[in-house]
Amino acid sequence: MKQKVAVARTLLSRPDIIFLDEPTSGLDPVAAATLRTDLETLARQQGLTVFLTTHNLDEAEKLCDLVAVIRKGQLLALGSPQELRATSGSPHVEIRGREFSPAALAALRAHPAVAGVEVKDGLLSVELKYEAEAAPLVSALVSAGAQVEEVHKGTASLEDVFLTLMEEEK
Repeated sequence: MKQKVAVARTLLSRPDIIFLDEPTSGLDPVAAATLRTDLETLARQQGLTVFLTTHNLDEAEKLCDLVAVIRKGQLLALGSPQELRATSGSPHVEIRGREFSPAALAALRAHPAVAGVEVKDGLLSVELKYEAEAAPLVSALVSAGAQVEEVHKGTASLEDVFLTLMEEEK
């Protein structure tokens, strides 16, 4: 409740810019989602600039137009969440299913867009060399006898980007 009151008190004077340090820390999920929505509305409709410091990278990805990753006072990266995700890691496809036989995996590895394939507990992770459609990959698997139940295509998350940057700075 103290966190809600502190943020509300800050917004009462309708400032042009606010600095928030972990604004949803200690809030229940409903209150945190409401606060995120309110901040986004204020930023978009009223031009409020919000500086957010957070370790909650999912929250930063949802709220921020521009993200800076700072370590020990050094700026490691700056850009939109989409730009940062594009610079870290490669596109990938996750396929859940069964019957990922050696023949099915070989057919998948032979695809020109595929950089790597890993299978663990019915989840097939396919790292791509470049942005490619998932349908030909699924077709190759099915043709080789695999049973595909679910397909998810994506890029690195903001958390993946952060972890990569921290590893590079060691």
